[in-house]
Amino acid sequence: MREKITAEQYTQMKETDIRSVDPATVPDIRDIHVNPALPPAERIREAARQMKGNPFVYRCGGLLVKTSFAGTRPLQAVLEECLEHSK
Repeated sequence: MREKITAEQYTQMKETDIRSVDPATVPDIRDIHVNPALPPAERIREAARQMKGNPFVYRCGGLLVKTSFAGTRPLQAVLEECLEHSK
């Protein structure tokens, strides 16, 4: 059974101060591999698992990246699109 995150945990992930993150503790996005045959919800869970639970912070090579989402699209839709284009 998967563990659901609380609204407080989600807010903490979203508001992570990138200046306080040790780059060695976050995965390199180039190493994230998700089976495109999985259902969308499973792909998102697998990507989040490989991203150590926080899809807002990752590395790309030596660059530490923090993403943010604006607008009305749900995070799930944005992540699905990212996964689709990463093939």
